[in-house]
Amino acid sequence: MTGDRTVWERLGAYAGVCAVLALGIGYAIVFTTAADPRAADADYARAILGERMKWEWVTFVRLAGGTLILWFMGTFAGRLRLAEGEPGRLASAGFGLGVVWAGVWLLSGFFNSAAIRLAADYGDPAGSRIAGVLAQETPYALTGCISCALVLATAFVALRSERFPKSYAYTTAALAPMFLVLAIADWYGATPLGPTIVGLALLWMAATSGVLISRGTS
Repeated sequence: MTGDRTVWERLGAYAGVCAVLALGIGYAIVFTTAADPRAADADYARAILGERMKWEWVTFVRLAGGTLILWFMGTFAGRLRLAEGEPGRLASAGFGLGVVWAGVWLLSGFFNSAAIRLAADYGDPAGSRIAGVLAQETPYALTGCISCALVLATAFVALRSERFPKSYAYTTAALAPMFLVLAIADWYGATPLGPTIVGLALLWMAATSGVLISRGTS
């Protein structure tokens, strides 16, 4: 039983890197597509149908990425609880925030799938474009506030524990106010910062996954 638990813990640690890889592939595919939610309804629907398999893959990797984040957060929350000690309120908060962020990606994948189906099966170009906008903007709009709270909870635990490298703890602590500033600037500024925020969040998850992998099950 202990050996099985160790294997699942290690797989859970690797799930974070796999989630980042999947979501990164999704964005790499999006950058090669011509469908633009800012275009006219008919143009967007025509473009998404012309590139349907690319968008189907985007749906798949976002759903896979969201699922892998859920798996990763189960392992990560367990490590946080060991570092924090009982009752583990910060670990529980971190797990809940991670679950919400996983839900963001699952919702984005759902909207992406809806955009395809509305254009292909329901003959609704306007609905397809709206769904495409929601698929694109859901991670951009929600990642900032979620990541700010998640890294803040993590930093409070990591700074007081020897289970996390100090370099990781200090970097995580610095990211919390950075996410807050970027989120506010994105909401109120003229320059869209959603892609930057998502990129930083994914880099932090990859680094966190690397820390868990390097530290084993201790």
